[in-house]
Amino acid sequence: MASGVYPNTVFLSGKFASVGADKLVTCIVRLERDAWRVTWVSDEPTPRDFKGGRLNKTIDRATREISAMYTGTPAATETELQFAIYPFSDHASTILDVERHPDGFAVSNPVGTGLAVQGGSLESLVEHASASLANHQDAMFNWVVPMTDIAPG
Repeated sequence: MASGVYPNTVFLSGKFASVGADKLVTCIVRLERDAWRVTWVSDEPTPRDFKGGRLNKTIDRATREISAMYTGTPAATETELQFAIYPFSDHASTILDVERHPDGFAVSNPVGTGLAVQGGSLESLVEHASASLANHQDAMFNWVVPMTDIAPG
């Protein structure tokens, strides 16, 4: 079990899991052939796993489904939603942190590449990051959102 670079998380058997007081729901999104597979990992309630077509629509569906479960519940105030997006390889070791901005998304690598990329959508962000990294096959995207941002308690 290796400690993660994110508070209250560990990377265990290829998946992020929560430790400590805060609750974490992880949505693993990985590209399989021509579809995006969503796998939920958490001790907390989650929707069913599914496959989606485009990355943006897959993330939107996952967000809607988890939001429907947490909106209006006290758990929303103490839970975070983490998207672990693997567009290239399930065994990526370079973690790129995603942030939402008014004009789209931005990504950075806190561990030292100095990479800073922006995109109007998650799909364009992945494209731009891919073009900017020497070994993009070794990259994954991590986006943590307070559940209250998508599902008010």
